[in-house]
Amino acid sequence: MMYMIPPESAQSARAPLRIRHRSSSMKLRVAAAVLAVGLAPANLSAQSLVGANVDINHYQFTSKSKGARQALQGSFELGLGSSVSTQLDVGYYKFDQIGGSGRSATLHGIYQFGYGGAVGGFWGTEDGGGIDRNFYGLEAVYDFSAIRLEGYFSRGRVQGANATLLGGKISSDVGSGPLSLNASVDFMDNKSGANMTRMAIGADYGLGSGVNLYGEIGTGNARVANFSNNDAFVGVGLRFDLGERPGTTFGRRALLDRLPGL
Repeated sequence: MMYMIPPESAQSARAPLRIRHRSSSMKLRVAAAVLAVGLAPANLSAQSLVGANVDINHYQFTSKSKGARQALQGSFELGLGSSVSTQLDVGYYKFDQIGGSGRSATLHGIYQFGYGGAVGGFWGTEDGGGIDRNFYGLEAVYDFSAIRLEGYFSRGRVQGANATLLGGKISSDVGSGPLSLNASVDFMDNKSGANMTRMAIGADYGLGSGVNLYGEIGTGNARVANFSNNDAFVGVGLRFDLGERPGTTFGRRALLDRLPGL
């Protein structure tokens, strides 16, 4: 959602916004701890794997000068009891325009309740593409017979200031076939005076044996002081669903997952 750095004329109205790069040993230890905690249950029996998915995707702005992003991502959910599970998300990202890469890891704690609902809390870390932050939040999902609703709320520091990121997604199968449609919106409010909105619609087509082809089109709006910029983007990906219940309870929560390109 940080689609464009405002020109000097926009920045002159207030202090320049900078996304600080940090590469401390503490950051690496935190990321390693997240991975270790999330992977610890992997030594349990195979029946503990509730669901998983691995996907590779390509996103880019419709204006080629804005850059593109490729990602390899995975999510793994392990059951800890009849209604409790933990989910680990990891991702690796490559940004064309800035020529850099990024990484993210998020650990969820999930409580399932009857009739297709679940609530959870999550903590994550990410760096790359000008972003270096830890974040935490709450999430919920409810699966009706024909519609699935999911929402989340998170906090973390972006551009050196506290920021709130929240969003929602609605998805629905088309008839009884392999096609499903979805729509999503994400909004970030940075206390330094910036806010960003991402809106998208997409489709997911099951090819069989847990293989899914998906696509998405959308737009992002970034506002800093008196400067505003809108960018349209497209994305396509291939996802492999695994496990007793293909897929995972919740989507990914890293800010890098929302960026179509840099």
